[in-house]
Amino acid sequence: MIAATVHEIVRKRVAHSLPPGPLAGELRLGGEGLGLDSISIAEVLLECEQRFGVGVTQLLEGEPLTLARLIEHVERATAR
Repeated sequence: MIAATVHEIVRKRVAHSLPPGPLAGELRLGGEGLGLDSISIAEVLLECEQRFGVGVTQLLEGEPLTLARLIEHVERATAR
């Protein structure tokens, strides 16, 4: 359920059309992947925070943000 919701949140912000079905987990949200700009990535993170009630902004630090990294973080945070 979390993965499907995150996919839905991301899909709403991608300017180009994406094939139906789940997106690859290793797909980056930024320029080398889905092509989201920094504002769109921030909107994705804010919507995830609102929907799931967990903090995700720390994901902007370190490694590039991928779908898998975002989903894993939300799943861990909501399991507590």
